[in-house]
Amino acid sequence: MSGFGACRVVSQRAFASPSGSKLVVVVWKSCGATVPDSTQASIVARGRTFSPESTPTFFSVRGRLDVVVAWSSERAVRIGFIPGPDQIYKRDQRAGDVAINYE
Repeated sequence: MSGFGACRVVSQRAFASPSGSKLVVVVWKSCGATVPDSTQASIVARGRTFSPESTPTFFSVRGRLDVVVAWSSERAVRIGFIPGPDQIYKRDQRAGDVAINYE
């Protein structure tokens, strides 16, 4: 039963910044029947390996939502959700040197 309670990434999409040097990586995370699925996002540098265990998330919401990502510049990104989240676990305004605006 080594995998009991382990979470897994169900889906993954990446959205490149204008220069392509950074990516917003969006995942759906499933942790079994007792923990609700979540939608999460992280920013990683191009060429770096994304890992849901070691890459910090800047947002996490309950459920499997479609996420709309629009980079305004290398240092600003807009994030939207379809449908809107009913429960927000984490919603940072910055991820490193990137400002995050939620719509």
